[in-house]
Amino acid sequence: MSEENTKDETIQIEDKKRNKILKVLSFIFLIAGGLWILSLFFDFSRNESTNNAQVESYINNIAARATGHIITIKFEANQAIKKGDTLILLDDQEYRIKVKQAEADLASAEGNLHSLQQATVTSLSNQAATKAKLAGDMASLEKAQKDYERFRNMYADSAVTANQYDQVVAKLKSTQAYLKAGENELQASGSIAKQSQTNLEAAIATVARKQADLEAAKLQLSYTIITSPIDGYVGERNLSVGDLVNTNQVVASIVLKQKIWVTANFKETQVGKIKEGQKVTIIVDALNDKKFNGIVVNSSPATGAKFSMVEPDNSTGNFVKITQRIPVKIEFEASPEDLIDVKPGMNVTVEIKK
Repeated sequence: MSEENTKDETIQIEDKKRNKILKVLSFIFLIAGGLWILSLFFDFSRNESTNNAQVESYINNIAARATGHIITIKFEANQAIKKGDTLILLDDQEYRIKVKQAEADLASAEGNLHSLQQATVTSLSNQAATKAKLAGDMASLEKAQKDYERFRNMYADSAVTANQYDQVVAKLKSTQAYLKAGENELQASGSIAKQSQTNLEAAIATVARKQADLEAAKLQLSYTIITSPIDGYVGERNLSVGDLVNTNQVVASIVLKQKIWVTANFKETQVGKIKEGQKVTIIVDALNDKKFNGIVVNSSPATGAKFSMVEPDNSTGNFVKITQRIPVKIEFEASPEDLIDVKPGMNVTVEIKK
């Protein structure tokens, strides 16, 4: 009988313990639920935080500016490169031929220019000689007219014979004819000189165009050597020797490692408490939650949805009020050496003190 009473007492004690534990757990859950409900209406946090944030960096997409087959690739994926380093060499045989053709065209145009320059000099000399000859003819005409006037008066007074008078008249008419011919010759030489000058100007323009063609051909030839415009780290390598590269085709992407920042997408209800110059704690997930100091630089002038390719249309009748996100730019307050392990695209958590 005593053993049964002892067992009953033990069971009762265990039941009481169990009930106490259940009451305590229920009380804890009740308090936790109450705090959770209160947190929906009141903000008890001392920080504004978001885990919708990533490390960003400028990425330079290197595009080919000429078409050709790849003969050499001088980089590997994830390789550090410097500004001016050669990345890819294209087959340049066709472009070298075009340069030689442009050089030959320029030489021909320059030869034609020299010929026209000489022709212009000759035409101007002929024009000057014709002017001098015309001046002599005018002097001869003046003398012939004076002789004619004198002999006409003398013939009227029977001081000279008719034969002598006829000779003076013939001389006057001959001199007038020579003068007329000289004027026509001067006009013709002037036209020739003017045409020569026009041809010379056209030849000068042709030489300038051929020089431009040569420079363009050399420029196209230079595009067969693709170099890096910046210091950074090259991304994936998707090309092989022998591949055909077309103009404007991206051949490599370079990450500008010296400049990284964080883009944190805060809820629209949070941004009112975020100001430029506020201190920030940046927690990098990939580095075992390593913390870095940062500072708020600026915030986007619009929500992320406004910059999307297909903006939501709230006038369709399917409107559901969804909290929007505003991108905030945050810069690291750390040296490049300290950020060597922080890579663009990493997820981070951002905390900003209120």
